[in-house]
Amino acid sequence: MKIALLPSDQGELKALSLTAYADTGAATNSTIAALARLIYPAEGKELADFDVISNLPAGAPFRGPGGPPMAFALEQAIDEAALRMNVDPIALRKRWDPDPNRQRLYDWASSLDVWRNRKPIATQSGRYRRGVGVATGYWLYLWQPRSKVEVAVKGGRLVASTATQDIGTGTRTVIANTVAREFGLEPHEIDVRIGDSKLPEGPGSGGSRVTASVIPPMLLAIEKLKAAIQQNAKRQPAPGSNAPWREWLAASPDLSASGVRPEDSRQMAPGIESPLKQAGFMGWIFGWMMRRFSNLVIGAGMPSSVQVIEVEVDTWLGHVRVVNVHTGIAVGKIVAPALAHSQAAGAVIQGIGYALYEAREVDSRTGDVLSGGMEDYRIPGIADTPVIDVHFDQGGFDHVLGGSVGIGEVATVPTSPAVANAILNATGVRLTELPIRPDRLVAALKGRAAA
Repeated sequence: MKIALLPSDQGELKALSLTAYADTGAATNSTIAALARLIYPAEGKELADFDVISNLPAGAPFRGPGGPPMAFALEQAIDEAALRMNVDPIALRKRWDPDPNRQRLYDWASSLDVWRNRKPIATQSGRYRRGVGVATGYWLYLWQPRSKVEVAVKGGRLVASTATQDIGTGTRTVIANTVAREFGLEPHEIDVRIGDSKLPEGPGSGGSRVTASVIPPMLLAIEKLKAAIQQNAKRQPAPGSNAPWREWLAASPDLSASGVRPEDSRQMAPGIESPLKQAGFMGWIFGWMMRRFSNLVIGAGMPSSVQVIEVEVDTWLGHVRVVNVHTGIAVGKIVAPALAHSQAAGAVIQGIGYALYEAREVDSRTGDVLSGGMEDYRIPGIADTPVIDVHFDQGGFDHVLGGSVGIGEVATVPTSPAVANAILNATGVRLTELPIRPDRLVAALKGRAAA
């Protein structure tokens, strides 16, 4: 990737250029540079993506396809601009980035003690040095039209059904929590039926779209079912009952109601919609998406993430230890707090792996993948996992029925540049190649290139 920024004399972002060459093996339609279009408005932007075709296995989507490498370049460039302009890196982002969700996250990040107490760049000595870095990420808010949810009373129990899948992201719990909350019950009292094509049409598990696709129709179905239960009730709950719906459900005949995903009350902002309609941009960003995940709508608003990361650098051995991570995430209302926290923490750990360890190693002569198994492909373990503080900003998506959108991909986008910016703060050396291996860091500290 090649990137350049041009601030104006007044300190505004005048121009941004980003060109990306992606080694996609026997595949096309990489999306990296184009993702820089919807963050940091500039008077002029030059964004270009090129696929480098080779006789290697085809590339496949990594969580937030194209987002982490784009952020690794862009967020380091923003950090470098702040350094040269002698401006606080968070303050510069707040000036250049008008998105309201991220504006709130910038305020949160700038108030953190670890940020306010960070040391100036490269002022430390000795073998071990600590640094603090910040980076921003965003992802698109996607949802699937015609998604349906049925909520029914069967034998006095509530059953929620939709033909989506739970691939480990907590969809079952999201559905159970939502229904239970609306009826004043506990989640374990709800039967959730998913993963069967005989059920009402549900969204595919891709593009961080499931929560935003199933909660709105579920709320509509619940509203209809409540009305049907009350209409068919032969007796009213006892006066002053603290669980009226429990009594209504116990006495209710078998009933069902379904809801279809409605349109949001606010559509995509014109400033975003018009460039998306341009054929070139659609080809860049959504060509793979429309082929892989058909039937998608791009909603208004940007799920966003701002991370502040503290690292400790061993300048003798080139080892980087991530000490603390503060991740602020704006994805609307959190339906399942424990699972959302777990998913955010998992995304951070994945981002740390991307920054420091993970790489596909290929035999240069035969093209064979040498790191095709867990024995040879390094990912973070328990000892590599830092203390992770997760902050959820739950505003910004009131135009979505239920107020919730996807968290899966946005939470990992800014991790690698935040780590790189923290290493710069600790050592004065900027690393521009991933993963940030010990040999590369030692070579950079010695002012020479690593093989």
